[in-house]
Amino acid sequence: MKPVIHLCRVIVIFLIAVGVVSAANSAQVFAEAEKYSVRVYVTTTVALESSQRGSYQGSGFIVYLDREAGYAYAATCEHVIGDGMCNVQISFKDGERIQAEPIYIDPVYDFGMIRFRLDEPGIPLDIAVARLGDSDKLKIGERVGTFGHPSGIEFSGTEGIVSSTTNTPTAGTGKFIQTDAPINPGNSGGPLILMKNGSVIGINAATTGEGIGWSLAINQLKQIIEDVITEELPYGGHVGWMGFDVEEITPARAEESFKTKMPEHVRKAIIIRTLAPDNAGDKAGVKSGDIVFAINGKAPVDEADYAVMMKGLADKTCTLTVSRFGEKIDFELLAADRAADRPKEYISVAGMIVQPMSRFLQYWYDMDSNAVYVADVEEESAAASWNAYAGPVRAVAVRGVYHEITSFDAFWEAVKDLEAGEPMELFYGLDRIRSIIKVVYYDESEAPQRHEVTQWE
Repeated sequence: MKPVIHLCRVIVIFLIAVGVVSAANSAQVFAEAEKYSVRVYVTTTVALESSQRGSYQGSGFIVYLDREAGYAYAATCEHVIGDGMCNVQISFKDGERIQAEPIYIDPVYDFGMIRFRLDEPGIPLDIAVARLGDSDKLKIGERVGTFGHPSGIEFSGTEGIVSSTTNTPTAGTGKFIQTDAPINPGNSGGPLILMKNGSVIGINAATTGEGIGWSLAINQLKQIIEDVITEELPYGGHVGWMGFDVEEITPARAEESFKTKMPEHVRKAIIIRTLAPDNAGDKAGVKSGDIVFAINGKAPVDEADYAVMMKGLADKTCTLTVSRFGEKIDFELLAADRAADRPKEYISVAGMIVQPMSRFLQYWYDMDSNAVYVADVEEESAAASWNAYAGPVRAVAVRGVYHEITSFDAFWEAVKDLEAGEPMELFYGLDRIRSIIKVVYYDESEAPQRHEVTQWE
């Protein structure tokens, strides 16, 4: 029995030693994370597109230092920045807030970037750049760490394991890493770190339950990061749009109901649900109920894969192959860049923010561009007191004259001379769903004004 007892002692000593080494490595990894991680503070001042006014906090990490130009570039999540006009600040551990600027929000991935000056007071002398790892080589069970500011607790690190490299959250697009390392509000935008070497292999994005966290895999973002730094991507990125909305159905349903046998590797079939009138798909002859069989010869695996494929097709002609109840039909379509027409100006009137109808909103509301969009109604404003709300407006009546909205300029011409005390009637909604809201302002600060959006240039 003595050799057995001796062997047990050796094992215990070995495990203790491993524990000491592991703890030391963890301490070193998180100490390095403190040097490249930042806390992000965002206040959305003008709500545009799908954003909302308010103040938000998240995390970020430095991916590049341009000492010659004097800038640091940091990655974060798109939902931390939002897609309105905002004020951004960052802070390092035990440091004061430093002014930053948003420079990119991705139209598909929950990914964004900010930058800040390196000559700002309070920039640490040991500021570092995160080492980006290889997320494609991850295996289930590998130890990872999250670092960020959960629930307002600053610069906090915790550990877990990789739970999956193939699962995807319901509302997520792209390739994700599932982990049981806690991801809480405030962690969004922070790094997911491979503990064995300290490299960043993901961006913490969401949680869907206790012990179920999601991080965007870093490999799919590396080229985007490079293109943003070299100014090859505009603020809102690029994403192709063929003029229709899609949804997932099972391959079994596609075969049974639509006589379409999908390739074996396809997880979900993509069915065309709604076409926007007078857009590429509609003009070419695409119909609701068509199954997207392939784009340029490649079948999308699911809706998330379809969205990623569209990123590379903006302003490009592509071959769309659909299956129409078993018949394969090819269409040559020019995919518009849905992200390129983010509003470059807006109108404020009676406490409302009114923007042009972008392709994103066309897609969301399934309507044509002959409308404007009330993006925001400020609390305690005249518009709020008259129960105005966010939504598309197709017409406006001013001084007893009905003005059909055919463009953003047409809306401005209709309201630009509106005076305090004069009513304005807003004709909201889609073709078959309308409401008519009367709005009157009395404070000159709410008089019609036209503004440029300089942030997205």
